[in-house]
Amino acid sequence: MPHPSVTGRGRTVAAIDAEQVRLQLAARIRDPAVNLTIGELGIIRDVTLTGDRLTVRIQPCTPDCWPLAMAGIARSIRRFAADHGLQAQIELEPVMLLPETELREMVHDVERDPTRLRELWTRSYTVSLLTILTQLEASGLSEEEIATLEMADLAARVDSGSLSTRMLDALRHWRREVGLPDSGPLLVDVDGEPITDLPRWRRAARLALLSQRTYGAICRDTRDAYHAPPIAPSDSSVTPDGR
Repeated sequence: MPHPSVTGRGRTVAAIDAEQVRLQLAARIRDPAVNLTIGELGIIRDVTLTGDRLTVRIQPCTPDCWPLAMAGIARSIRRFAADHGLQAQIELEPVMLLPETELREMVHDVERDPTRLRELWTRSYTVSLLTILTQLEASGLSEEEIATLEMADLAARVDSGSLSTRMLDALRHWRREVGLPDSGPLLVDVDGEPITDLPRWRRAARLALLSQRTYGAICRDTRDAYHAPPIAPSDSSVTPDGR
Protein backbone atom coordinates (compact mmCIF):
# COMPACT_ATOMS: atom_id res chain seq x y z
CA MET A 1 0.00 0.00 0.00
CA PRO A 2 1.28 3.49 -0.79
CA HIS A 3 2.49 5.56 2.13
CA PRO A 4 -0.04 8.44 2.52
CA SER A 5 0.95 11.95 1.57
CA VAL A 6 2.90 13.62 4.34
CA THR A 7 4.75 16.85 4.91
CA GLY A 8 8.51 16.68 4.33
CA ARG A 9 10.79 19.63 5.13
CA GLY A 10 7.82 21.99 5.17
CA ARG A 11 6.14 20.76 2.01
CA THR A 12 3.69 18.06 1.02
CA VAL A 13 5.20 15.09 -0.77
CA ALA A 14 3.43 12.50 -2.88
CA ALA A 15 2.32 9.11 -1.64
CA ILE A 16 4.96 6.44 -2.03
CA ASP A 17 5.17 2.72 -1.29
CA ALA A 18 8.07 0.43 -0.47
CA GLU A 19 8.55 -0.79 -4.03
CA GLN A 20 8.65 2.77 -5.36
CA VAL A 21 11.22 3.59 -2.69
CA ARG A 22 13.32 0.59 -3.69
CA LEU A 23 13.28 1.61 -7.35
CA GLN A 24 14.19 5.22 -6.57
CA LEU A 25 16.97 4.23 -4.19
CA ALA A 26 18.36 1.80 -6.76
CA ALA A 27 18.46 4.53 -9.42
CA ARG A 28 19.45 7.58 -7.37
CA ILE A 29 21.74 6.55 -4.51
CA ARG A 30 25.35 6.35 -5.64
CA ASP A 31 28.40 4.74 -4.11
CA PRO A 32 30.81 7.69 -3.91
CA ALA A 33 33.84 5.43 -4.31
CA VAL A 34 32.89 3.88 -7.66
CA ASN A 35 30.24 6.25 -9.10
CA LEU A 36 27.73 3.44 -9.51
CA THR A 37 24.20 3.34 -8.15
CA ILE A 38 23.39 0.86 -5.44
CA GLY A 39 21.02 -0.71 -7.95
CA GLU A 40 23.91 -1.28 -10.36
CA LEU A 41 25.95 -2.74 -7.51
CA GLY A 42 23.05 -5.00 -6.52
CA ILE A 43 23.46 -4.42 -2.80
CA ILE A 44 19.87 -3.59 -1.76
CA ARG A 45 18.62 -6.58 0.23
CA ASP A 46 15.30 -5.30 1.57
CA VAL A 47 13.17 -2.16 1.81
CA THR A 48 10.26 -1.87 4.22
CA LEU A 49 7.98 1.06 4.97
CA THR A 50 5.96 1.16 8.19
CA GLY A 51 4.19 4.43 8.82
CA ASP A 52 6.84 7.09 8.41
CA ARG A 53 9.74 4.72 9.17
CA LEU A 54 11.79 3.49 6.24
CA THR A 55 14.12 0.55 6.82
CA VAL A 56 16.71 -0.27 4.17
CA ARG A 57 18.98 -3.30 4.46
CA ILE A 58 22.21 -3.12 2.51
CA GLN A 59 24.57 -5.99 1.80
CA PRO A 60 28.12 -4.69 1.32
CA CYS A 61 29.86 -6.23 -1.67
CA THR A 62 32.62 -7.82 0.39
CA PRO A 63 33.74 -7.94 4.02
CA ASP A 64 36.35 -5.26 3.31
CA CYS A 65 34.08 -2.84 1.45
CA TRP A 66 35.28 0.69 2.06
CA PRO A 67 33.50 1.75 5.27
CA LEU A 68 33.66 5.42 4.25
CA ALA A 69 31.77 4.64 1.04
CA MET A 70 29.15 2.70 3.01
CA ALA A 71 28.79 5.70 5.31
CA GLY A 72 28.27 7.90 2.25
CA ILE A 73 25.54 5.57 0.98
CA ALA A 74 23.82 5.62 4.37
CA ARG A 75 23.95 9.42 4.43
CA SER A 76 22.36 9.64 0.97
CA ILE A 77 19.57 7.25 1.97
CA ARG A 78 18.78 9.35 5.04
CA ARG A 79 18.65 12.49 2.91
CA PHE A 80 16.32 10.77 0.45
CA ALA A 81 14.05 9.69 3.31
CA ALA A 82 13.98 13.19 4.80
CA ASP A 83 12.94 14.60 1.41
CA HIS A 84 9.93 12.27 1.52
CA GLY A 85 8.97 13.01 5.13
CA LEU A 86 10.37 9.68 6.34
CA GLN A 87 12.79 8.59 9.02
CA ALA A 88 15.38 6.13 7.77
CA GLN A 89 17.00 3.21 9.49
CA ILE A 90 19.87 1.67 7.53
CA GLU A 91 20.91 -1.87 8.33
CA LEU A 92 24.21 -3.17 7.02
CA GLU A 93 24.34 -6.94 6.85
CA PRO A 94 27.07 -8.28 9.16
CA VAL A 95 29.61 -9.28 6.55
CA MET A 96 32.10 -6.47 7.02
CA LEU A 97 35.39 -6.94 8.83
CA LEU A 98 34.87 -3.63 10.62
CA PRO A 99 32.94 -4.14 13.89
CA GLU A 100 29.34 -2.94 13.67
CA THR A 101 29.83 -0.37 16.44
CA GLU A 102 32.80 1.20 14.62
CA LEU A 103 30.90 1.30 11.35
CA ARG A 104 27.93 2.96 13.06
CA GLU A 105 30.25 5.56 14.55
CA MET A 106 31.76 6.23 11.12
CA VAL A 107 28.30 6.72 9.61
CA HIS A 108 27.44 9.20 12.37
CA ASP A 109 30.77 11.01 11.91
CA VAL A 110 30.13 11.37 8.17
CA GLU A 111 26.63 12.69 8.79
CA ARG A 112 28.07 15.28 11.18
CA ASP A 113 30.94 16.16 8.84
CA PRO A 114 30.15 15.18 5.23
CA THR A 115 33.38 16.82 4.02
CA ARG A 116 35.13 13.56 4.88
CA LEU A 117 33.61 12.31 1.63
CA ARG A 118 34.95 15.15 -0.48
CA GLU A 119 37.84 13.17 -1.95
CA LEU A 120 35.41 10.51 -3.18
CA TRP A 121 32.97 13.15 -4.46
CA THR A 122 35.79 14.90 -6.31
CA ARG A 123 36.87 11.74 -8.10
CA SER A 124 33.30 10.83 -9.05
CA TYR A 125 32.60 14.36 -10.32
CA THR A 126 35.79 14.30 -12.40
CA VAL A 127 35.01 10.91 -13.91
CA SER A 128 31.40 11.91 -14.66
CA LEU A 129 32.50 15.09 -16.42
CA LEU A 130 35.13 13.19 -18.42
CA THR A 131 32.50 10.67 -19.52
CA ILE A 132 30.16 13.48 -20.59
CA LEU A 133 32.96 15.09 -22.62
CA THR A 134 33.76 11.78 -24.31
CA GLN A 135 30.12 11.29 -25.30
CA LEU A 136 29.82 14.85 -26.61
CA GLU A 137 32.98 14.46 -28.69
CA ALA A 138 31.71 11.14 -30.05
CA SER A 139 28.58 12.99 -31.20
CA GLY A 140 30.73 15.29 -33.33
CA LEU A 141 31.25 18.34 -31.11
CA SER A 142 34.66 20.00 -31.08
CA GLU A 143 36.48 21.11 -27.92
CA GLU A 144 35.68 24.71 -28.85
CA GLU A 145 31.95 23.93 -29.10
CA ILE A 146 31.98 21.98 -25.83
CA ALA A 147 33.68 24.90 -24.09
CA THR A 148 30.63 27.07 -24.79
CA LEU A 149 28.07 24.62 -23.34
CA GLU A 150 26.03 25.36 -20.26
CA MET A 151 24.50 22.70 -18.01
CA ALA A 152 21.09 23.70 -19.37
CA ASP A 153 22.21 22.70 -22.89
CA LEU A 154 22.72 19.06 -21.91
CA ALA A 155 19.04 18.13 -21.66
CA ALA A 156 18.63 18.68 -25.41
CA ARG A 157 21.64 16.43 -25.99
CA VAL A 158 19.91 13.68 -24.02
CA ASP A 159 16.75 14.14 -26.08
CA SER A 160 18.75 13.83 -29.30
CA GLY A 161 20.41 10.63 -28.11
CA SER A 162 23.96 12.02 -28.10
CA LEU A 163 24.20 11.98 -24.31
CA SER A 164 23.38 9.32 -21.71
CA THR A 165 20.67 10.17 -19.18
CA ARG A 166 22.49 8.02 -16.64
CA MET A 167 25.70 10.00 -16.89
CA LEU A 168 23.94 13.35 -16.89
CA ASP A 169 22.18 12.33 -13.67
CA ALA A 170 25.55 11.33 -12.22
CA LEU A 171 27.14 14.65 -13.18
CA ARG A 172 24.29 16.63 -11.65
CA HIS A 173 24.47 14.54 -8.49
CA TRP A 174 28.18 15.08 -7.93
CA ARG A 175 27.99 18.78 -8.83
CA ARG A 176 25.54 19.19 -5.96
CA GLU A 177 27.71 17.19 -3.57
CA VAL A 178 30.85 19.26 -4.25
CA GLY A 179 28.87 22.49 -4.00
CA LEU A 180 28.58 23.48 -7.65
CA PRO A 181 25.31 25.00 -8.93
CA ASP A 182 22.90 23.02 -11.12
CA SER A 183 23.22 25.73 -13.77
CA GLY A 184 26.18 27.50 -15.32
CA PRO A 185 29.10 26.45 -17.54
CA LEU A 186 29.74 22.76 -18.10
CA LEU A 187 33.53 22.96 -18.06
CA VAL A 188 34.32 23.86 -14.46
CA ASP A 189 36.68 22.07 -12.12
CA VAL A 190 35.62 20.81 -8.73
CA ASP A 191 36.62 24.14 -7.15
CA GLY A 192 34.29 26.03 -9.50
CA GLU A 193 37.09 27.48 -11.60
CA PRO A 194 36.84 27.23 -15.42
CA ILE A 195 38.83 24.41 -17.03
CA THR A 196 41.11 26.32 -19.39
CA ASP A 197 43.73 23.66 -20.13
CA LEU A 198 41.48 20.81 -21.22
CA PRO A 199 44.24 18.39 -22.41
CA ARG A 200 46.01 18.64 -19.06
CA TRP A 201 42.77 18.26 -17.12
CA ARG A 202 41.82 15.27 -19.27
CA ARG A 203 45.10 13.46 -18.48
CA ALA A 204 44.47 13.76 -14.75
CA ALA A 205 40.82 12.77 -15.20
CA ARG A 206 41.80 9.60 -17.05
CA LEU A 207 43.88 8.50 -14.08
CA ALA A 208 40.85 9.02 -11.84
CA LEU A 209 38.73 7.02 -14.30
CA LEU A 210 41.22 4.14 -14.32
CA SER A 211 41.30 4.06 -10.52
CA GLN A 212 37.54 4.12 -10.23
CA ARG A 213 36.91 1.50 -12.91
CA THR A 214 39.43 -0.85 -11.33
CA TYR A 215 37.87 -0.49 -7.90
CA GLY A 216 34.37 -0.87 -9.34
CA ALA A 217 35.30 -4.07 -11.16
CA ILE A 218 36.83 -5.48 -7.99
CA CYS A 219 33.63 -4.63 -6.08
CA ARG A 220 31.37 -6.37 -8.59
CA ASP A 221 33.57 -9.43 -9.08
CA THR A 222 34.23 -10.01 -5.41
CA ARG A 223 30.55 -9.45 -4.63
CA ASP A 224 29.62 -12.19 -7.09
CA ALA A 225 32.25 -14.53 -5.65
CA TYR A 226 31.53 -13.77 -2.01
CA HIS A 227 27.73 -13.85 -2.13
CA ALA A 228 27.20 -16.49 -4.80
CA PRO A 229 25.39 -19.63 -3.62
CA PRO A 230 27.60 -22.70 -3.19
CA ILE A 231 28.01 -24.77 -6.34
CA ALA A 232 27.27 -28.46 -6.04
CA PRO A 233 30.03 -30.68 -7.40
CA SER A 234 29.38 -32.10 -10.84
CA ASP A 235 29.16 -35.85 -11.41
CA SER A 236 32.57 -35.77 -13.06
CA SER A 237 34.13 -34.52 -9.83
CA VAL A 238 32.99 -37.55 -7.83
CA THR A 239 35.50 -40.36 -7.66
CA PRO A 240 34.42 -44.00 -8.14
CA ASP A 241 34.57 -44.63 -4.40
CA GLY A 242 32.29 -41.68 -3.75
CA ARG A 243 34.94 -39.38 -2.27
